[in-house]
Amino acid sequence: MKKWIYGTILLCLSAILFGCVMILPDKDSIGEPRKYQKDGLTITLTDRFKEQESELGFDAYYTSDFGAVMVLKEEFTLEEGLAEKELSEYIKSVIANNGHTDIQPKNRDGLWYYYKDNGNLRYYSYCFKGTDAFWIVQFGCFKSQVVMMEDQIFFWAKSVEVE
Repeated sequence: MKKWIYGTILLCLSAILFGCVMILPDKDSIGEPRKYQKDGLTITLTDRFKEQESELGFDAYYTSDFGAVMVLKEEFTLEEGLAEKELSEYIKSVIANNGHTDIQPKNRDGLWYYYKDNGNLRYYSYCFKGTDAFWIVQFGCFKSQVVMMEDQIFFWAKSVEVE
């Protein structure tokens, strides 16, 4: 696996979130649901998200004034035996490859994820298995927004469909 990609996710998302003017959204200001599709992944966010070009190799990248979403696709052909891994094994590999020894994967309603705090930011990384690849969908928000955003992020993660 590409260790540097996972580390880059954290660095890039930190820069993005610090660089954006972030506001704490309320239920009425979060926007209307909108589907986004990219390279075999579909996610329902809101119309407040805008697709951006990724300069760091992300397969999809969406920003809003209250958070960011980055998507990585890791094709099974990148590593021998990757296609045979269960999702629970894969997410443990992702965590280990990022050097995190203090993080355990979680499963909520069938979704595998973990979260990591970095300064005043929190990142939620959800993993999905498609027919030809694993997908990592990472959401980021300020820790001060976790109470407001955690359920919303889970709702968005539940909307993810991969081919």
